[in-house]
Amino acid sequence: MYTPLPVHGVALLLFNSFDYLIFLPLVAAAYWLTPAKLRIPLLVAASYYFYMHSFRIYGLLLGGLTLANYLIGLGLAKPALQNKPSQKRLLLIAGIAFNLGMLALFKYTNLLLDTLNSALSAMGAALHSEFFKSTGVQDLPIILPLGISFFVFEFIHYITDVHKGSKPVRNPLRFALFASFFPSQIAGPIKRYQDFDKQLEDPAKLKVTESQLTEGLWLIARGLFKKVALGDNLAPIVQAGFANPQLMSSTDAWIAALAFAFQIYYDFSGYTDIGRGSAMLFGFSLPENFNMPYIARSLKDFWHRWHISLSTWLRDYLYIPMGGSKKGEASTLGNLFMTMVLGGLWHGASWTFLIWGAFHGLGLAINRIWEAFLAKHPVLKQAGESLAGQTLAYIVTMLTVLVGWVLFYAQSLPQALAVLQAMFSPQAGSETCQVSHLLTQSTLIPAAVLYALTIPSLKIYNSLAAISNLANQSPQQLTSLSRGSHAFALTVVLIMTLELAPRMASPFIYFQF
Repeated sequence: MYTPLPVHGVALLLFNSFDYLIFLPLVAAAYWLTPAKLRIPLLVAASYYFYMHSFRIYGLLLGGLTLANYLIGLGLAKPALQNKPSQKRLLLIAGIAFNLGMLALFKYTNLLLDTLNSALSAMGAALHSEFFKSTGVQDLPIILPLGISFFVFEFIHYITDVHKGSKPVRNPLRFALFASFFPSQIAGPIKRYQDFDKQLEDPAKLKVTESQLTEGLWLIARGLFKKVALGDNLAPIVQAGFANPQLMSSTDAWIAALAFAFQIYYDFSGYTDIGRGSAMLFGFSLPENFNMPYIARSLKDFWHRWHISLSTWLRDYLYIPMGGSKKGEASTLGNLFMTMVLGGLWHGASWTFLIWGAFHGLGLAINRIWEAFLAKHPVLKQAGESLAGQTLAYIVTMLTVLVGWVLFYAQSLPQALAVLQAMFSPQAGSETCQVSHLLTQSTLIPAAVLYALTIPSLKIYNSLAAISNLANQSPQQLTSLSRGSHAFALTVVLIMTLELAPRMASPFIYFQF
């Protein structure tokens, strides 16, 4: 097998580590104590330290890609090219090919070698042995650079938009910060350079209000709780189920699949919360990446709520350039399908990711066909809008998403099929793997109960208290009340996180992408 060297063998500066909780306030304090003109260089240096803390040599990779795309952007904006569309387009194509080539080198070489390995093995052991002996690629060590999928997509967005006429970033440090900004560097959200660079036009104007500081700290605390108290406690349940799918009962299989659905949500949205909260401490705003995806009542709605920065990128830079919905229904369905297949491949060099993408692409195509059918049948459309119809739509959507998560998590197609067989076969397994037992013995249930009760109740308390006192409290008193309730919320959430955390902190799931 030709697998990337594991990132857990490297010293990561994780958001959920005490090292990060020291790093973040130190950098924030230095940032605000530094003269405005030096703040961007300081943040670039801190971001490169953050990135190179995991594997130093890949700081050179990030720097090289940043420099190359900075120069490509300037080249695309040259006045001499504005009247030469073919040359300008050729430069864009070269830039996209360069970025995708670097991504493919580090991310997909192993998949290609694995496929070649299997093909040569099928053709004959002697041929297989001779090929790898002569080329020396069998022991090729490839370490996947953290965050490469995210910042390559940001670079492609940048040069594509400059080609379309957007102004390039001419300040090299501002462009370097766009690519390296540590709160979004490893696992997004995928930024749009126009929104980010606009915040850098005058560093002296970047300020943190009391409400931003409160919201930033709240997002960090909430993200830590999601990741550490909820996501990490779900991990052993998922691992136990998928490690022994042939032993699971149908109940255990459903628990394992549901556990992963919530693990990846709490893990990834927790990362985004911490990143967005960290950015707020420097006066920056990052885009939201999640909007309650598990209340979606269609697969289309799910992708409007899940990993929003990726789904909008795929729409703007894959689906629409392929033709979108402008070339007839058959072409539209094909574009939807191919966009999601490529989106699956973006997640990783694995056939299961390709199948997961194809599964969602097929689901979105069916979703579109169904919507068109309902538009022509008002009676059915009205029935679908009833409570029963909406409930059925929700169940179908969540079942589709859940089957997709099984494909996403599985290490191989046979493993995925074994889990799905256990889920939909009432006589499956014998509960030997004890997934249900792990669920009841973990701290997950008390963590979930506390999360469900404490966080909403604190927000309700804050709102009701402010409303009830509005008539006879001064603005200063209302501010004090808000401060007190938020301080109480932060304290409770952090204590809960420490108490309910598993013994070993784990990397975020999306670090591998």
